Amino acid sequence: SALWAGRARPLRLSDSRCASRRLRSVGGGGDGDLVTVSHEALRALATHPLEQLVGRDAERSTYVLEVAASEVSAIGTQPAHSLAEIFDVEAHPHASTHVAQELLARLGKDVAAYAIDYSGKRTPQLLSLQPEDLAECVQKACLPGRRHDSLFGPSRLDTALKKLAELEKSLAELRERDDATATADVRRAVAVANCAPSASSSRDELAFALRQLAGHEARIRFPHLSVQLLSNGAEAALSAANPTLSPGRIDGLLQLVAVVMLRTSRRAFLAAAISDVRGLRDDLELKVHEQARLQEAAGRAQHQASAAQEQAKRSVLELQHRASALAARLTTRRFTVRSGGAP
Repeated sequence: SALWAGRARPLRLSDSRCASRRLRSVGGGGDGDLVTVSHEALRALATHPLEQLVGRDAERSTYVLEVAASEVSAIGTQPAHSLAEIFDVEAHPHASTHVAQELLARLGKDVAAYAIDYSGKRTPQLLSLQPEDLAECVQKACLPGRRHDSLFGPSRLDTALKKLAELEKSLAELRERDDATATADVRRAVAVANCAPSASSSRDELAFALRQLAGHEARIRFPHLSVQLLSNGAEAALSAANPTLSPGRIDGLLQLVAVVMLRTSRRAFLAAAISDVRGLRDDLELKVHEQARLQEAAGRAQHQASAAQEQAKRSVLELQHRASALAARLTTRRFTVRSGGAP
């Protein structure tokens, strides 16, 4: 207490028991309407961070297409329909015991149920980087400088690389827009919380700003605002820190801070997606180059042809796993936030 004698105490977190907060889009009403995000944009930002880029409907998406999981036959092996397809231990002497039979029967039911469930699932795949596209990229590999377009247009490799370049550019542009918007919103939130002087400022707000300058009122910074989202007493704490803030203004301020936090957290999704795009592009070019060298060697030595074919299968499988992981990341969903319907 001696430390703060004669000085204003900074805004503190009174508790962290707030289980949920309801966000409103632009036009939600009240004198604290600071959020400028539309309902659809807010819903996407809160539930599917990259929907703004990928699109809500996968059938019309620029980058992602949803297909039945059973159709993606080259992604590893398809699930077994019976336990015997995985391992058969019926002939083992210990498999005849009652406990073993019960356990094997349960495992068999689980395997069959998973196969049925898997056949009905839909999985995201990258356009121009589906299994057949990647297989053709690798199997028809040519060394750099010898690759040429077909009579009917660019090769699938060139199309795939172009699509990845477009995707990386779109991700980077969205990240830049988020950075600019979040930076502006942080400044606006701090200005509102501290009653930054303006032509429309009231006498009470100007008096509060002067008391801040004199050190009699603590300045509210953005970290102070962001942690208040965790508190059930956030409204009371902000009102005590700045008595000129109306209840509606405090509510709008907390809404704005929540949107900023959602937008900045999306940056992590974007950074991971950009890293995956670059990794897939580099891996695709590397594997195509390696396959081209193997095919040239196989042309000179017939005994190396089988090795080239096996390497091609492994390369295609690895690329498909990376492409599927990227598609899944682009369609990722936040399960800690749910849509509450239209405003």
